[in-house]
Amino acid sequence: MARFVPTLLAVLLLFPEYASAWQPYDTFYVSHGTGGAGTRTYWMQDVYTVGTTIVGKDGQAMKQPSDLFVAADDRLFVADKGNDRVIEYDSEGRWTRSIGDGEGDGALKAPEGVFVRPDGTIYVADTGHQRIAVFAADGTFLQAFGKPEEGLMPPSYFFMPTKVSVDARGVMYIVSKGSYQGLVRMDGKGEFTGFFGGNRTAGTWLDRLKRTVFTKEQLAKEELKRPPEPSNATIDDGGYVYVTTTGVTADAVKKLTAGGVNRFTRLKTAQFAESDQIADVATDGRDFFYVLDRKENKWDGMISIYSPGGTQLFAFGRVRKEPQQRGVLSYPVGIGIDSRHRLWVLDSDQGLLQAYDRTEFGDAVLTAAADYYVGDYEKSEQNWNKVMSYNELIGLAYSGMGEIAAKQGRTKDAMEAFRIAYDNERYSDAYWTYRLEWIQSDLGYIAGAVALAWALYRFVLRRFAGRASKVVPASVGRVGRELRDAWRTMFHPFDGFYRIKGRKLSPFTLLAIVLLLVGVKTASLYWTGFIFHPYNLDRIKPVSEIARFLAPLAAWVVANYLVSTVKDGEGRFRDVLQSSLFALMPYIALMPLSIALSRLLVLEEGILVSSLATLTWLWSGALLLVSSQVVHNFEFVENVKNSAITVVAIGILFLFAAVTTGLTYNVSDFIYQLYKEATVFG
Repeated sequence: MARFVPTLLAVLLLFPEYASAWQPYDTFYVSHGTGGAGTRTYWMQDVYTVGTTIVGKDGQAMKQPSDLFVAADDRLFVADKGNDRVIEYDSEGRWTRSIGDGEGDGALKAPEGVFVRPDGTIYVADTGHQRIAVFAADGTFLQAFGKPEEGLMPPSYFFMPTKVSVDARGVMYIVSKGSYQGLVRMDGKGEFTGFFGGNRTAGTWLDRLKRTVFTKEQLAKEELKRPPEPSNATIDDGGYVYVTTTGVTADAVKKLTAGGVNRFTRLKTAQFAESDQIADVATDGRDFFYVLDRKENKWDGMISIYSPGGTQLFAFGRVRKEPQQRGVLSYPVGIGIDSRHRLWVLDSDQGLLQAYDRTEFGDAVLTAAADYYVGDYEKSEQNWNKVMSYNELIGLAYSGMGEIAAKQGRTKDAMEAFRIAYDNERYSDAYWTYRLEWIQSDLGYIAGAVALAWALYRFVLRRFAGRASKVVPASVGRVGRELRDAWRTMFHPFDGFYRIKGRKLSPFTLLAIVLLLVGVKTASLYWTGFIFHPYNLDRIKPVSEIARFLAPLAAWVVANYLVSTVKDGEGRFRDVLQSSLFALMPYIALMPLSIALSRLLVLEEGILVSSLATLTWLWSGALLLVSSQVVHNFEFVENVKNSAITVVAIGILFLFAAVTTGLTYNVSDFIYQLYKEATVFG
């Protein structure tokens, strides 16, 4: 062992670049594929790595810093709450000066927010003095805005600003403690112009029931529920206001227009990670935004990078109550991004600023993604190729390459790229072009093949089938006749079910129907067109899928027989089984047609596929009702009641199976753990 350690150290020294590249956190790519791919996370090489750490000493040390702002020229401004000042750093994080820590009207008290306009004017949420303090670019105090005394602001409103943002017109958007009405909006003169971006009250089903049942007097005695108050606000270059709310998971991040409309509620692409500890948002010049999440969780992701449409792309970083490594934070409160795409994060507990530098891989993927989202696909091609040389798991890269191939007329290549990205919408668009080209070039061959198939069936197969039927064994002929009866039952259910009532069908007939059901189900899993079934076929578990498919049928047979026996039904178990299998013939007949259509149609024509599926199950359900009525000799109303009770019984059977499975697992696990302890300590 003593010889092994030096050897191991020598081997590690051969790879210094990898050893130095290790980060104290993992980076994940978030894939939002459709269907079986779903939303999945993949471990990824670093998009951002730990950079400069700013920890001041003596008079430059921060104490309970509460807000960070990165100015247009990359200067950093920190609201140093515990020291009653605002600190300014240069673009490299070097101390420049402090603002508001002198005497006079410009003295600050526990400031919690800071904002700097492009002209250098500094706005400070002077929380302790309940005002917005304004300083010139050189740090000279200009004016202060307290609670507006005139206008529409309620006289009882308690004005205590904690965050402030200012748009290009000079309108201030202020977060005030306890302001459940939303942000306080004030114009450049400090006049109140209304509340903005308020949250909605989260009502439960019990609250709705109370409003329906309770009287006005009873409702008046109920505790008044108020919507959650906003916690932070950021304005991007386009004038949109990003509002974050801590303590909720729904609408924790909103992108508001000047009219207060949340853009993310109208975008299908908006997919946010659930967290109730969203602290801040930073935006770059290409409409990507970076969400700071201070929740300590198992799935590390302190910073999430989102596309302009609100789709989470990457997550990295780590939050720990007692961090032991540089780059791991304790209580992050603010985030900003400079012109070099360097991220700065402010940690209140540790009193430090932490920089994260974008890697070459991160620059390639985010630059390509930015071009992709604005529709400049060809410009992004070089970066996408670079991204794929780093990592082939980035689904967005395949979507980008697919768009490039589509623009260049390489339709099949585009389809393949969209398939890999599980992007069935764009795949459908590319397939429409491919199908049109195929029809235009091969229409004559298609018509000839159809005519040949019809002639083959009309003049050869029918005659061959007629001759073959005379020499087949009796048992095979019986199965054929009974299968024809099953087919006939689809169109003449009462007559068909009466024909098999009391008969003992061949077990080979029943087995053939079950095999047909299993075969069609398997075909639907693997052969349904990608457009309507965008699943990762390698992840399909056919045995489990078939078991889930047949379980309701088995439960219906058992439950219907038991319930009907109690209700004096005439049907035997064999009758219920045979008629139930016959009732599923529409699935066997129509599902292959649905599979074929799914491989020919595009999404816009999907109504045909969905309608056929609906028809299949409605038809089978109707046949099950008719079969129960015929087999048990019930009246119509009596049969409906019996079928409803059967459905309830099926639910009880599944509940019993779930409880039994859970108890069995717990008992077996207990015995196994007991065995392990006895083995270890025995």
